[in-house]
Amino acid sequence: METTSVDQVGEWVAAQTAPQLTQPTERPKGDDGRAFVPNKYTSFLQKVDACGFDPNACWPWLGAGKGNGYGNVNADGRYVTAHQRSYELFCGPVPSGIDVCHSCDNRWCVNPDHLFLGTRLENMADCKSKGRTAGGTRKHLAEWQVQEIRRRLNAGMSPRKISVQMDINYFTITAIQRGDSYVGIGQ
Repeated sequence: METTSVDQVGEWVAAQTAPQLTQPTERPKGDDGRAFVPNKYTSFLQKVDACGFDPNACWPWLGAGKGNGYGNVNADGRYVTAHQRSYELFCGPVPSGIDVCHSCDNRWCVNPDHLFLGTRLENMADCKSKGRTAGGTRKHLAEWQVQEIRRRLNAGMSPRKISVQMDINYFTITAIQRGDSYVGIGQ
């Protein structure tokens, strides 16, 4: 009868509970024996609803977003907007300092037929001409809030204290104080 030492049992338990190291999985190989690597077009289009490749339809980006309404994608080790990557893939390079603009005004659209190049100034002018910017007219505060801010400022309260007490952005308070915002409202 063979005896088992405590050391042998410990080695056996360690071998059973240790993480199993495996060889990395090989990429599938093509008919020619070379490893299959998805091309950049396939990788990109896997995250797009191309709507049957209809040139008139928006092609929504289904991948990650930046939080500002635009899609986000890693392209050759750098993060760019999805619509910029679409333009690069299907239309050509984007010169430095140039924006990729949407003719459809849909931030998630990556249809190359809906994209064009423009300077930041041209992009903002296009945006403004279509009424897509606030243009200084978008207001978040009710008239009673503006009146209360002015009352507190006139009483000598600091903008920082008003900001904290009323839970309103400090820069909004100081813009009201300077007369740059909410002009004619609550006076």
